[in-house]
Amino acid sequence: MNEQTQRTQAINWVLRIMRLGGLWPWSTSKDECQLLALLKGNYRYVLHVPITFTFIGLMWLEAFVSNNLEQAGQVLYMSLTEIALVVKILNIWHRSAAARQIMFHMKHSSDYELQSEQEQSLWQQEQRLFKWYFYLFLLTSLGVVYSSCIGVLFLNDYELPFAYFVPFEYRNERSYYYAYGYSLIGMTVTSVSNVCLDAIGCYFLFHLSLLYRLLGLRVQGLEYVNSETRFKEKLIIILKLHNRIRSLTLQVQNLVSPYVLSQIVLSAFIICFSGYRLQHVGIRANPGQFISMLQFLSVMVLEIFLPCYFGNEVTVYAHQLTSDVYNTNWLQCDNRSRQLLIAYMEHLKKPVKIRAGYFFEVGLPIFVKTMNNAYSFFALLLNASK
Repeated sequence: MNEQTQRTQAINWVLRIMRLGGLWPWSTSKDECQLLALLKGNYRYVLHVPITFTFIGLMWLEAFVSNNLEQAGQVLYMSLTEIALVVKILNIWHRSAAARQIMFHMKHSSDYELQSEQEQSLWQQEQRLFKWYFYLFLLTSLGVVYSSCIGVLFLNDYELPFAYFVPFEYRNERSYYYAYGYSLIGMTVTSVSNVCLDAIGCYFLFHLSLLYRLLGLRVQGLEYVNSETRFKEKLIIILKLHNRIRSLTLQVQNLVSPYVLSQIVLSAFIICFSGYRLQHVGIRANPGQFISMLQFLSVMVLEIFLPCYFGNEVTVYAHQLTSDVYNTNWLQCDNRSRQLLIAYMEHLKKPVKIRAGYFFEVGLPIFVKTMNNAYSFFALLLNASK
């Protein structure tokens, strides 16, 4: 495995799935025929217009034609989730060139070459851990879909696993499986797309936190440099690397900001309607749906927690650089090196924070606030229903 593959080994499998799902651009060459290039360019529309966007539109239509709050609540919890997915899809399509450029820079730039066994060991360990996070996330999300789809098959009535507006009468043996099959396909495509887009957004934040962590290790290494000339050379290299990482941070923020903002704004309502739906699903009457709703609620909490956690990691490791600089042998440096260290400390006073649409700072505090808001909306909705 070459170093470029090692740098992004946690996300390489996600990028392959995203290409198949029309969410990441296919690589093209000048020698390709025009028909193949046309298919690659429009493949995403062929996949998502008849399945993703149409399915989401039918979900919202079902919510609008519902007769009461309870009936609307059965579809609103999923409809709001799909709206967040639409924002993510449109964002990655609109910024596909920027996303691809950032990924190429992270993978191939010589600025981020690993220089020691300690750095390589840390990098590979964290990449493997991130990969397992999203294996678990994907399996849990698909578990929500298929447990619900399997559960309705044991009911006496013809119920769909996920409610949406069906333009024909489906509550009969002949037509039911057409509506059921479209629901199964639509939810599978949207679920995998949602997980992959969450994965790519969180990975950019995760990669940034690793770069700041790597920078901290190199600053700590200055403590063991005895030569003043060598100390100054290493310090200048670190300062240049820090500027490149800060520039990369702004690029990543512009890329993930719309997706994180939509997730934060909608998550409180999604969790609220999920809890409301759970109140009306009996475990004895429909155990499959009840288990599916519990899984869905856990996935929604995880979906808002992950970007907040990795955004918080960026802030924590960037802030830790101040302590790392202070612990160097600055007392034994010459005047020029001390001036550079003081200037660097002043530069580090400006905190590194990922912002979502210039409204929220992405971190664990906003996760706690979102959960508090979800509980408040849930209590209000219960009182309104009574």
